[in-house]
Amino acid sequence: MRRAAARALASALLAVLLAPLLLAACGNADTFVGLYWEPSSGRRIEIRQDGDTYRLYYGRDLRPHVAERVGDELVITDPMGGKTVVRPGDAEGSLQLVTGGETTSLERLQQHQ
Repeated sequence: MRRAAARALASALLAVLLAPLLLAACGNADTFVGLYWEPSSGRRIEIRQDGDTYRLYYGRDLRPHVAERVGDELVITDPMGGKTVVRPGDAEGSLQLVTGGETTSLERLQQHQ
């Protein structure tokens, strides 16, 4: 009886210790959220989510641009009526940024905590 209780306690302790590692390995379930780099321009782009709202931070001042998720894309409408679209890229963890008829790749940057 004591051995069974000790095994159960050891199993529970192991599960508690491994849970954070397993959750971290799963990563962020959202395809868009994260920090990216656009190799063609060298600019950094960060995408954050707050509830149903997405915000893209880019440009010299890292101003937030509100984006709406439409299916598998994020759509940002600029004040002049144009649209910028962000969609999953071909490579794992990459995105495509489509603006003004031009498409560029965004590569995910590793974030150090």
